[in-house]
Amino acid sequence: MSKVALITGASRGIGKTISHYFANQGYSLILLSMNNENLEKAKTELSSRYSSCSIETVSVDFNDPVAVETTISSIISENDNIDVMVNSAGVLAAGNTELPLAKLTELVNVNLISTITACNLVAEKMKQQGYGEIYNLGSTAGLAPVPKIAAYSATKAAIVSYSQSLYHELLPFGVKVCCLCPSVVNTDMTNDGRIDNNLKIETQDLAKALDFIQSLSPGAAVNTLSIRCSVIDLE
Repeated sequence: MSKVALITGASRGIGKTISHYFANQGYSLILLSMNNENLEKAKTELSSRYSSCSIETVSVDFNDPVAVETTISSIISENDNIDVMVNSAGVLAAGNTELPLAKLTELVNVNLISTITACNLVAEKMKQQGYGEIYNLGSTAGLAPVPKIAAYSATKAAIVSYSQSLYHELLPFGVKVCCLCPSVVNTDMTNDGRIDNNLKIETQDLAKALDFIQSLSPGAAVNTLSIRCSVIDLE
């Protein structure tokens, strides 16, 4: 029985890089994203590099938590095992007090409600299996508030707290949870010209973080891992 990695936000950025990491490790992939065209491009790219890798793509809008619940439930029923879940789907929006309600709702739906909904469902399956790994994408903005992105920081702070609680809840069932908290990562989501892209964290750094965590001895666990961006810390 092959190992299965379920990755959200897999069509670009961090999620796409992490998909390559698990494909290289020999996992079968279930890739989720809203943009079906980008998903298929990611699948084609992965298939060309890892010809023996089984890849399933599922298009779902994380701004619609009910659709996410239905989709994840269906995936769980169709797979005997899910060994790894990476919750990488997320949106970034600048703004605090003047943020429009529609954008605030999207931030909370995508970064928080849909992520927790998907994670809860997979966590229950992993509890029944007696094993599994869950990696949630938080942010350093969730560890310490950042001016001008108050709402985004709030959603990531909630994910950090949720992940830390889930870590303690699932550990007795053989399931490990880690919240990866990078600072500014070089993706299209952060390509606003404020910081030189060469000075940002690379998406590959997140794959290296996963490799480090997975290389630890069975008795070791990491529930939160902060990956700093030095140019930001120098400001």
